[in-house]
Amino acid sequence: MGATPQGKDITIEFDCQFRVGLSSSNFSSIMRAFLMLLPQLLEDFFQKVLVGFAEHEMGLRKKSFVCTACGNDTEFIWKTRHGKPTTILTWFRWITIRQLQVQCKKCGHKQYVTRQLLGMESMKRVPDETRRKLALVGALSSYRVSEKIGKMFGWAVDKMTIWKSVQQVGSKLDFMLDANEEPHGEADGTGVGIVGIPKRGKELKVLVQYKKGGGIRVAGIDIGNYNGSWDKLFQKSIDVIKGFKRPFLLLTDGDASIFASLKGKVTILVQRCLWHIPYQAQYVLWKDAVQRKGEEWLHVVAELMEICAIRPLVDCQDTIQAMIVSNPTLTLFS
Repeated sequence: MGATPQGKDITIEFDCQFRVGLSSSNFSSIMRAFLMLLPQLLEDFFQKVLVGFAEHEMGLRKKSFVCTACGNDTEFIWKTRHGKPTTILTWFRWITIRQLQVQCKKCGHKQYVTRQLLGMESMKRVPDETRRKLALVGALSSYRVSEKIGKMFGWAVDKMTIWKSVQQVGSKLDFMLDANEEPHGEADGTGVGIVGIPKRGKELKVLVQYKKGGGIRVAGIDIGNYNGSWDKLFQKSIDVIKGFKRPFLLLTDGDASIFASLKGKVTILVQRCLWHIPYQAQYVLWKDAVQRKGEEWLHVVAELMEICAIRPLVDCQDTIQAMIVSNPTLTLFS
């Protein structure tokens, strides 16, 4: 089961037998009984797999691990397959397993190899895979809600562990353009205020890049003023933009401060977002004291919607009607 560091699959025989008392055979009773068994089942399974892989490693001439004292990677003997306990956070809950210890035949140094077999750093209790999963859950909902949702599906992870995962994974994220993806992206401010920022007027700014296989990827995130402060968002990607074989195409809402942050650094092609043209025109009409949804207002907005060819995005019935009046051949509205 699984693959060894050398790339060859091995088979692990895993037999288990548990004695469980149930008062009912309904779905909920069976699930509750299984969740009671889950900790022991996980611990036994992890222990069995680790011992199986370690036995396989010890039979190889060259090991995947090395002596931390002399660098030997060939000659070891077993000290114990059931050493002192250590705790690991799996995707579901904390488990306790017995460590595997070997001794170097060249220098006599003893060391545990459990975490090396697991692909974990020494002394670390939370694997990166577990940390990333918890961070994603914590980033999509409140920590208290994340904890409660987890318990519904058999998790036993507290909200503080989820919070720590969000903080640790977030601190390691480094967003920038990918030279192997499309030289095409979008930049915009979310307009969403930031909780915990003492000064008002701050928002989250985002740069996304189009992927060759379809879809988009986040290429930059920064907190800055509503007006301006785009420099930090593009700073890490300047060299990547310069390396593309063709000019980088950037789609924006027309914010002049975005251009100012790139001026004199790189040459890019800019495309104005078609949706923003009629949207921002409504602000200009308001500044000019044109009555909202009056005859003049509807005429201007309807014509701009038609020119920008964004009919599927129009959700105002009055504007739709004005567009039909302006162009009776329209049949795209339901």
